[in-house]
Amino acid sequence: MKTSRGAMPEENRERRPKERAFPLVGQHREWLNSLDGVGLKWGEPLRRHTTFKVGGPVACLATPENPETLEALVRGFYRRKIPWVILGGGSNVLPPDDPWDVVAIQLTSACADLSILPTPSTEGGGHGIILVHAGAGVPLSAFLRFCVHEELGGAEFLAGIPGTVGGALQMNAGAFGGAISDILRWIELMDDKGRRQSLSRKELAFSYRSMGLTSGQIILGAALEMRPKGAQRIKMDMRSNVALRRKTQPHGVFSAGCVFKNPEGHAAGALIEKAGLKGAGVGGARVCAKHANYILNTGSATARDILQLMERVENTVMERFGIRLEREVRVWRATPKPGEKGFF
Repeated sequence: MKTSRGAMPEENRERRPKERAFPLVGQHREWLNSLDGVGLKWGEPLRRHTTFKVGGPVACLATPENPETLEALVRGFYRRKIPWVILGGGSNVLPPDDPWDVVAIQLTSACADLSILPTPSTEGGGHGIILVHAGAGVPLSAFLRFCVHEELGGAEFLAGIPGTVGGALQMNAGAFGGAISDILRWIELMDDKGRRQSLSRKELAFSYRSMGLTSGQIILGAALEMRPKGAQRIKMDMRSNVALRRKTQPHGVFSAGCVFKNPEGHAAGALIEKAGLKGAGVGGARVCAKHANYILNTGSATARDILQLMERVENTVMERFGIRLEREVRVWRATPKPGEKGFF
């Protein structure tokens, strides 16, 4: 995957003039290229990796092969003061349109374990809890297929949610009255110095759409509490959940799911609809007519269009109802606002 050795692919030859857009990361190019076990793509457009299908190029997209390589990478970033961001399934982020002088790290190889833990894990005569270890880079769809194959229930509420296990943990994803924190036993983390630790569910300050983690903590994986359940019953419940989603939410479109958290006592989509914003647009971005808490890229939207539409929705709802909507989608900025900590 490294492109600095041997013949250079045509697309990378085309990108070479853009290297000056990444002066910070670019000065460490030789060190990054010297690392074994790390796939690198220089000047990679983020639109290829987000469900909004927007985003300009990052200095480098790095894919470490295993946790040890990830640790070495993060330690090196800390010593060299290289900014970085974790990029999961790209289903809950809005990256900048402009070139972004950071390294985006993907965990699809480094944190890909999906297994039943070999430690004693059943209680109550074989009808109790079974612990499944799921790496942060595992797609939620793959995790759910594993649950069906192993006949393990408890995570059916995640059916239809895009992204990875790590992203679901970061945002405490949930639906139909359930959240991933409900089935969490412990979570594995790495800090921005490459140090690892595990935290039990009781040690986490999780809440609605938040696991309560601090900036700079990388989720490596988690142990999830599952229970024996027939494969056909699991499939039936997941199909029911997906069918309900499709009745109320758009599918087959470029979006990042629900844009705003539900304020206490209210549904964000209902507030946006009552504010008369269904179908409102900026450039190629539109508020969804089917579910007003979705913003769609109709095909030509930029990240700037989407952000401006988000801000319009926030301001209108505040003016009409005195309620400040809190974003569920994470906005990544090429230049952080004062007080923003890092790019994590």
